[in-house]
Amino acid sequence: MPLRDSSWRAIFGLLCLASFPILATYHFRERMAKMQHRTKTHLLTKEEIKEALNLAQVGRIGIVCSDGFPYVLPLHFVYADEKIYLHGLPKGKKIEGIKQNPNVCFEIDQMVSLLKEGVENPCDVNTEFNSVILQGKASLVGDFEEKKSALKRIVEKFTPLLINQEIPDKMIQGTAIIRIDILNSTGRYYR
Repeated sequence: MPLRDSSWRAIFGLLCLASFPILATYHFRERMAKMQHRTKTHLLTKEEIKEALNLAQVGRIGIVCSDGFPYVLPLHFVYADEKIYLHGLPKGKKIEGIKQNPNVCFEIDQMVSLLKEGVENPCDVNTEFNSVILQGKASLVGDFEEKKSALKRIVEKFTPLLINQEIPDKMIQGTAIIRIDILNSTGRYYR
């Protein structure tokens, strides 16, 4: 029995649907290959990483807590002497996490803009950005002079009008200063 016109359309439709995942997978793989190439070729230099760390206002520290789950927290920070310094309360989840496991990750990023000019496919929109990811060992600073120096640098970065104000010793003693000794860093960009 010959197939009717509507039957041929149904078969053609099924063939198109069956081939769509293959075409979509090809486009996805092609796109991923471009993105992987970009992450290997768009690396920031050591100087650009330092500049990005000095300009960033907020960084995110990633800690592994005792329950095995990561804990990521945005904090003000200062980059000095090839180290990251953070400040905060002397107790809490981040302090306990660092005491249990000093291995941390620290991330900053700057999204400059979306590059969508002349783009017809939403998958082809790109982002102009800079980002830095560090891995390191975190510790609580116990030395009074190092704590004082870190706090002065934080004041200088975030409230420069108050740089000449003396920080009371009691405040320095009651503030937790976390130092991240950087083991490795990677910076990426896209422009």
